[in-house]
Amino acid sequence: MSSNNLLCWICGERPADSAEHKVKASDTRSICSHCNKAGTQGYDEAWRRLSSYLHANWRDITARGSFDLSKVFGAETAKQAVRVQLYFVKAFGCKLLEDDIRVDLRSFSAALMAGIAHPEVTLLVTSSLVPAGQMLSYESDVSVLRNGDEVYSAVWMNLVHPVGIKICYLKAGAPVREPPGFPWHPTRQRKLVKLSPYKGDTEPLVARRDLRI
Repeated sequence: MSSNNLLCWICGERPADSAEHKVKASDTRSICSHCNKAGTQGYDEAWRRLSSYLHANWRDITARGSFDLSKVFGAETAKQAVRVQLYFVKAFGCKLLEDDIRVDLRSFSAALMAGIAHPEVTLLVTSSLVPAGQMLSYESDVSVLRNGDEVYSAVWMNLVHPVGIKICYLKAGAPVREPPGFPWHPTRQRKLVKLSPYKGDTEPLVARRDLRI
């Protein structure tokens, strides 16, 4: 079926006529304009504010090894922390669909539509080890761990030098662990985010040997 005939994976109602992450000529249109703009603009704005803060204060943040979301969002930290996660839930959902990685996106859609944190998505924030000037931005392939046709985990990294974000989906109950570091989820750690080690790979760790990548 042509992508022009597909429905938006978020709302399931309007034609998919928009793309969320980096726009390239080859991008598949996977969500509708409404969901990409009015429906989720609060999530985009939350990440824009945090991203600006991180880049402006990155030297001090790396020296401490952590940052406090309340320095950015004040009294609205709990609400805005969820929105930051949902920004990446939206981007990751688009990436998974466009790469034909068979993760059930209904839980992604439900979280975005309700404005609640996705329970199976965590973020790891890391500092790039690539020297300044050699790489301004980078988007990794999605690393997928499967058991047969079932996707147990998927990890995707976005880097806008020097700030790297690993977005991790781990299916509830699956025998895998998150990548090394300090996974952050807005309903657990809330305001304090610790930096994780930078690694070129994005593979989650296997906890059982009968799984295959």
